[in-house]
Amino acid sequence: MAKLRAVYYINQFYAGMGGEEMADTGLHILEEKKGPALGMEPMWKGEMEIVKVLVCGDNFINTDTKFEEVLPTIKAEIQASDPDVFIAGPAFNAGRYGVACAKMCDYVKKELGIPSVTGMWWENPAVGMYGKDNYIISTTETASGMRKSLPKVAALALKLAKKEEIKAARFEGYLPTGHRYNEYHEKTGARRVTEILLDKLYNRPYKTEVPLRGFEQVLPAAKVENLADTTIALFTTGGLVPVGNPDKLKQAFSVNYGKYSIEGLDELKKGVYESIHGGYDTTDASNDPHRLIPLDVMRDLEAEGKIKSVFDYFYTTCGVGTNVETSKEMGRKLAEDLKKSGVSAAIFTST
Repeated sequence: MAKLRAVYYINQFYAGMGGEEMADTGLHILEEKKGPALGMEPMWKGEMEIVKVLVCGDNFINTDTKFEEVLPTIKAEIQASDPDVFIAGPAFNAGRYGVACAKMCDYVKKELGIPSVTGMWWENPAVGMYGKDNYIISTTETASGMRKSLPKVAALALKLAKKEEIKAARFEGYLPTGHRYNEYHEKTGARRVTEILLDKLYNRPYKTEVPLRGFEQVLPAAKVENLADTTIALFTTGGLVPVGNPDKLKQAFSVNYGKYSIEGLDELKKGVYESIHGGYDTTDASNDPHRLIPLDVMRDLEAEGKIKSVFDYFYTTCGVGTNVETSKEMGRKLAEDLKKSGVSAAIFTST
């Protein structure tokens, strides 16, 4: 019996072509397995093989014009391979990689009619963009959990290739899509909800069949009434730090932020400051730190009397892969510090 066939998509990093400096790498077609494809194929125990690996740099494929340029080649290569399933990633909490994986899966499924699956952390921005119509396996936050995450992607990929019935998210391990379907159950709804209620009342483990999504209500800050009487602080998630990163801030998955004095400075000079951010090409930011902390323009406004003053410190962190709860905690600490310092407004630049 012929083996089932899979086509795999990975980025330049997992293909061994380089890190962020190679994120603009164009499309490569590989006949050999690379990265997670090497680890996944043995999990199928001979039932399916990876016949082709597609590789693109994260920046390249997420640029619409470049993606459109290579799309005919992507289509031809996939169709020529005649796969039973298309697999991408897993991307964990890498934002651009996640978007690329989900984007590819969405295209292959909708335009080529081939079932597809990828995997990533539930907070990856690609989940909100593509999760409704695609199978995205829930993975760990970082690639350190590759051994735990890869078998789940492999299992669903095999089921899709075999055209087996795909059950609800809680059984298959993919992130909920929001779609609801009727199904027969040996117990009535009344019986099931009563059992769930009793479990809840007796502090036993339970799980609702219809989870409700919650949305936080965040009140906007009051507008600044008089800029001429306002001290403004500068903050960036672009990872700008003094050269050498003296406080050893993390390049990704940040857990804290840095605070650096700009008292008496009119500009931030190249060679004195640099960006250590692990999620984008930092060349331009390091060459001109004002791209992240616009101190030069703020000093002009200060001199013109448009604002009262620029706060004597700027704040910085690396906004890549940081989870929501950690972000909230950093935000609370930062806001408390600003209030104590008499700062009433802040300019927040990102990447």
